[in-house]
Amino acid sequence: MLEVYGGWIVLPYGIMKDASVIVEKDRIVDIGNAPKIRKKYKITRSVGSKNSIICPGFIDSHLHSYQIATRGLAAGKTLLDWLKIIWKWEGNMTKKQASDCARLAYVELISNGVTSFVDYTSVRHTEEAFKVASKLGLRATIGKTMMDRNSPPGLLEDTMESLRETERLIKKWHGKKGGRLRYAITPRFGITCTDQLLNGAVRLAKKYNTMITTHAHENIKEVEWDKKNYKKTAIAHFHELGILGKNTLLAHGIWLNDDEIGLLAKTKTSIAHCPGSNMALKSGHAPVLELLKNRVAVGLGSDVGAYHNFSMFDQMRLAILTQKKRGKIFDYKDAFKLATIGGAKAIGLEKEVGSLEKGKKADLVLLDGKKIVPKNDIVAQIVFCGDSSWVTEVICDGRILMKNRVVKQN
Repeated sequence: MLEVYGGWIVLPYGIMKDASVIVEKDRIVDIGNAPKIRKKYKITRSVGSKNSIICPGFIDSHLHSYQIATRGLAAGKTLLDWLKIIWKWEGNMTKKQASDCARLAYVELISNGVTSFVDYTSVRHTEEAFKVASKLGLRATIGKTMMDRNSPPGLLEDTMESLRETERLIKKWHGKKGGRLRYAITPRFGITCTDQLLNGAVRLAKKYNTMITTHAHENIKEVEWDKKNYKKTAIAHFHELGILGKNTLLAHGIWLNDDEIGLLAKTKTSIAHCPGSNMALKSGHAPVLELLKNRVAVGLGSDVGAYHNFSMFDQMRLAILTQKKRGKIFDYKDAFKLATIGGAKAIGLEKEVGSLEKGKKADLVLLDGKKIVPKNDIVAQIVFCGDSSWVTEVICDGRILMKNRVVKQN
């Protein structure tokens, strides 16, 4: 058995001191006082120290790994102008470049303490991301981007071919590695997807019980396009098509009114909140407090490449600051939840990950407690002061992915 030892463990009900998490295969089997718990189990390996702070693995609920090579290309642009530059890169991307981007992105995720994520790749070469995630040991939900209108030639797909390729990828990858790898059906957004494609996406999601994830209500010009072409908002149109539901994750959700928030709550649709990219692209500030008040599941997303790194520390801080910009107060404990159990709920994995509890998957992050002096409020200090250099070890599915800040690459 594996012992994960720390001077402090962040649990759902508070901080436990001088404690260990006992891991058997891929599951947490016990948590308790270190000296006492060591007497109960035959420990074969141990990681951590009295200076370690043990947290749940962070969850990045929205990113684009293949866009990692575009960071800095379109700085200062707003969404629709930014996309023109990004799409040029995606349209010319080779399989080798896709593989390299996935590896660079996923290693960076690990170094930031992220153990689970949802990744929009691109129209082609999606398998490269699955291969890399499989080898590195991450808990990955990945999808091929679908685009059959209003797209450049290098990305424009035939509707039926897009659906066929999506189904092929689902059959090959969904549920593999003991469920560690999942497929997400990923239409890019309403502007680039016909209703025929969206209807097909819904059919596939129901057939294979997969997640659907797409962008919605991110930019005011996008919302205006939706109203002009659908004669209603994207949220309302998606509801009519059967897209909204408990297996659906919408990225951004900035420009939402009360009725739309109510509809998301009624249908149990989740939101991936990406405060960093929302600021970078001048898109606006999502009504996070209103969403949470209405019991909409909300996770945090880095949205690389619109944002410049995969730090959930950054996103927790920005989630707080952007609500202050709206004149609201967002508690740091709630921001921490968005990066952990909130993200797990948003991506449909709250029974397995997002908190350190007996029976859950062994997805843990160890932070360097020597970075916090004095320890006034550990969670507050993680949220307001933390960065990737604090992350010393990362464990996913009971497997050590990073030790002493060195990622194990197979």
